[in-house]
Amino acid sequence: MTLRSLIIVSLFACGGALVSCESTSSYLRADGTVDCEILYMRRCSQCHALYDPGDYTDSEWAQKVQRYGPRAGVAPHLRPLLVDWLSQANDAEAAADIAPAPEPAPKSN
Repeated sequence: MTLRSLIIVSLFACGGALVSCESTSSYLRADGTVDCEILYMRRCSQCHALYDPGDYTDSEWAQKVQRYGPRAGVAPHLRPLLVDWLSQANDAEAAADIAPAPEPAPKSN
């Protein structure tokens, strides 16, 4: 193996180790709960631009997290939390899309 090949292999090995060894505590809020938005932004943006939660249905998100979560280094115990967060964000966005428009303020004379 040439020195160049050894360096390249070492860089990939170290990079993979760093990605998979990121501490869960980096996603924890002060109250101990997981901040799934930060988890989503840090993990999923490693490979692609972030998707809007409304781009996929809840079942599509579940499939995507199951398939790509391991590649992105999302710990198994965090994947259901991430799916729940994406579903809630998707539901909130859908509710905002169908929310009635606010009534105009009365005109003052």
